[in-house]
Amino acid sequence: MGIESLDDIFGDLPNYPGSKEPKNRKPPKTLGDPSVTLKPTFYTINGVRQEFYTVGQLAKLLNRKPVTIRMWESRGWIPPAIYRTAIPEKSQLPGKTSRGRRLYTRAQVELIVQAVEQFIGDQPRLSSAKWAEFKRYIKQHWTK
Repeated sequence: MGIESLDDIFGDLPNYPGSKEPKNRKPPKTLGDPSVTLKPTFYTINGVRQEFYTVGQLAKLLNRKPVTIRMWESRGWIPPAIYRTAIPEKSQLPGKTSRGRRLYTRAQVELIVQAVEQFIGDQPRLSSAKWAEFKRYIKQHWTK
């Protein structure tokens, strides 16, 4: 007779210390339509005006940090951003080559949000099988 999970040990404990809920804690963001919560940047690509979102805006929508989105890209869980802003004139970090900010189309942002809601949610840790499903889903539906 073993312990199956931490819930068996700790039960339904709140995610804050003490008996009173914090007064200054904001409720978690809900994933929604990017046009409602984010302000897109518009660029003209081959004569067609398109809306784009930065990695910071995508991270804000997912309630994560931009470094998390960059890590997903570096590990191959999401494809690299196809579009980037112009290369800055000055190097921001000595000895590092700047390539411009990552830009995601509205369809790409909606796909990532949908995949996160479906496969990741608010879970702090995922099995490698769940990440593989997430990656496969993104790869099948990614638009350029």
